[in-house]
Amino acid sequence: MRRARRLLDDGIDLVRLRLDTLPEGLYQPVPGLPVRKARRAVGSGSRWAAMEPVIERLGVRSAVDIGANVGYFPIMLAARGIPAVALESDPRHVRTTTTAVRRNRLDNVAVMDLRLRPDTLGLLPSTDCTLVLSLWHHLVREQGLDTATQLLRELWARTGKVMLFDTGENEMPESYGLPDMVPTPDAWLREYLEKNCAGARIEHLGRHRAFDADGLPTDRALFAVIREPS
Repeated sequence: MRRARRLLDDGIDLVRLRLDTLPEGLYQPVPGLPVRKARRAVGSGSRWAAMEPVIERLGVRSAVDIGANVGYFPIMLAARGIPAVALESDPRHVRTTTTAVRRNRLDNVAVMDLRLRPDTLGLLPSTDCTLVLSLWHHLVREQGLDTATQLLRELWARTGKVMLFDTGENEMPESYGLPDMVPTPDAWLREYLEKNCAGARIEHLGRHRAFDADGLPTDRALFAVIREPS
């Protein structure tokens, strides 16, 4: 009976997965899912390759991914034995992440269906590592620069060792309301992170493949915001 129920659940999950990933496919190359197409496979893989040595060097033991999409980074962390929270608000991505966690037989990933706002921030755990990847520009567009900055500061306050950060840059349209990142996005973002993440040392982890608002390929700077010992 238990085996029959598991097979039925697996079948329903696969049907829902097919529906939720049409027509674009997956955004990230999540292991364990029978979906071939992943639009951000190259960028996800290169980001992880750049972040993993930092995570290992700093001895990270817990993590939260804010805007986890379909759960690639929490699953990669969990596979290394690092418990992780995947925070996501899109119902399709929440379902896909939950399915991926189950299919990878992981018991150290929590999937949290929640939109990050000032009134929900207090529900988040404090962890060694916070991932804020391809999210900040959406916060600026939806909640304004001042609120996005305050959320970043609060996330940093909950981060014990390192925040991993990237965002849309000058390629994003004016409707996002982003500041003009001059003289270069790399320099502007480094200064912004230094200003708003007190006691941090910033490491530039290269530029990685991403997509602009029209789906055209671009690249973005990735930063490790490291908490210096007090």
